[in-house]
Amino acid sequence: MPNTDTKTPSPSKLVTSSAETEPKKAFYSNEEKPTGLFSTLPYYILIFLYAFVWYTIEKWHQPWLGSFVLFSFVPLLDVILPEDWLNPTDKQTKKLADDVFFKFPLYAGVITCWVYHYWVLNHLAQHDFGLFYTIGVLFISGGLLAANFPVCHELFHKQEKFDRLLGGLALVPLLYTHYFIEHQYGHHRHVATPSDGAYSKLGESVYDNVPRAIKRVFFSTWEIEKRRLLEIEECSTHWHPKNRMIWYVLGYPTFLALVYSKFGFCGMGLTMYLAFQAIVFLESINYVEHYALERKEIAPGEYEKVNITHSWNAPHRFSNYLLFKVQRHSDHHENGYKPYQTLASYDESPTLPNGYAFCVTLCFFPMFWFNTINPYVIKSRKGEKITAAEQANAKKWMNMFLGLVTTVFGLLMVLGFIFKP
Repeated sequence: MPNTDTKTPSPSKLVTSSAETEPKKAFYSNEEKPTGLFSTLPYYILIFLYAFVWYTIEKWHQPWLGSFVLFSFVPLLDVILPEDWLNPTDKQTKKLADDVFFKFPLYAGVITCWVYHYWVLNHLAQHDFGLFYTIGVLFISGGLLAANFPVCHELFHKQEKFDRLLGGLALVPLLYTHYFIEHQYGHHRHVATPSDGAYSKLGESVYDNVPRAIKRVFFSTWEIEKRRLLEIEECSTHWHPKNRMIWYVLGYPTFLALVYSKFGFCGMGLTMYLAFQAIVFLESINYVEHYALERKEIAPGEYEKVNITHSWNAPHRFSNYLLFKVQRHSDHHENGYKPYQTLASYDESPTLPNGYAFCVTLCFFPMFWFNTINPYVIKSRKGEKITAAEQANAKKWMNMFLGLVTTVFGLLMVLGFIFKP
């Protein structure tokens, strides 16, 4: 449980109908530099995970061990470890924002993504390992590359040109560079409204949402660039060299051609599959982040301002470090340029019962997902706290699913050791 003995009141932005007598979870520390806020080491977990997966594949020829860790062990750690509700004070926020060392895990993430992508193509394209092994390598690699999206996301939200360039470059091997534009000027503008690709209704599955989101992201980017060039740049046509979407679209086959020149058709096919899985996982994260949350329409086509109730947060410690605090998503949408290390949690924000890493896997199994999350949505819409009975029922469904995932990936891991290539 988080420390609630501090004399500093917990942060609060909105008044809800929840009982005022309930203890607050979000808190400030009286320390000048609390380790939980000022240490950069936890943010290298993603790099460690890349290294671990590389080692288990390269040295042990065991790709399914990495999948077991990412999809079973990480959610378990989120259950076991204390939740992360510690927020920085205004003074601490300034120090954190000025600390350049928090950028190094991001830069390392970009470099590692490119190096790993090259290595996995070389590893699979140069040898015939068999179907079971190849599927295992591709599955864990797609998951890792998807976990790199928060790195890209953090960098292209920066105002510094170098950081934005790196954020865009990290999206190149994922064939989703146009996400750079749409996320900032489409998603952040239309979030929690039907105009947003990540918008979903109560009971809408990820299988209905993600294909629509991928399509909408692509065409929305065209419209954003068209509007920018015609209305802001005052160009005579949007078919102009300044249209970034043209360069992105041309860049995809160019990148695939470069892959083909080095790794042949096999490498090109592997690249397209890895990009496909990473994009599906990314849009699934967006689905989870805003599932069934809606802004009120105050006039036809006009919606209330975005606030901290329009995103799902998760205070789960391990995945918070792994994903660079993207789980403090409400604060991110209110303050898009805030560095990840300064983001805050709020008691009034809707809170998921487990971290993003678990919920993204969970949402691919609608029966488990809806029985877990829908009671939270209904209570959130009413501005009420979920009851103990509802929470226990949701936990029951989560535990069943975690047991199922652990069993499946455990069996795959054992088979991986038995049938080594």
